[in-house]
Amino acid sequence: MKVIAKLNYLHISPRKVRSVVGVVKGLKPKDALAQLRFVPNRASEPLFKLIKSAIANAENNFSLETDSLKISEFKVDGGPVFKRFRPGSRGRSSPLKKKTSHVTLVLEGQRVATSSRKSAEEKAAPIKEVATDEVKTVRTDKEGKREDIFKAKHVPVKKTGFVKKMFQRKSI
Repeated sequence: MKVIAKLNYLHISPRKVRSVVGVVKGLKPKDALAQLRFVPNRASEPLFKLIKSAIANAENNFSLETDSLKISEFKVDGGPVFKRFRPGSRGRSSPLKKKTSHVTLVLEGQRVATSSRKSAEEKAAPIKEVATDEVKTVRTDKEGKREDIFKAKHVPVKKTGFVKKMFQRKSI
């Protein structure tokens, strides 16, 4: 099974990226990540992230084992070139080419047997019956904070006075 991950418009020239790709081509992804940690080139960090993304794609989208994966293809193509100008001698301008790269990574691996993976029904815990006194509800605020609220039997309602209501810190 082939897993493809792409990195487009990388602002490093293809020649410099290819020098780093040559180090990790044909390795297992975990070995490639270990190699890239010690490569001093600037292109090593985006390639490191690309390999991690490809591994995550293989695990989550295709349910492949990470141990069986291998880098089968690591291709670096040229992207669009940004043409700029800088001042040159004697009032002239000299052209600059800011090159970009498109990197394509293809991993190959074997699919996990479906019988070895647990289905969603097997993973689910058995449903336990609970008395209504023990029931706890969870509510989220607009800010995403969670609040645990027990039934009204357990929590006494505290009444706020007229003064508190009249002199609120913020207006409604």
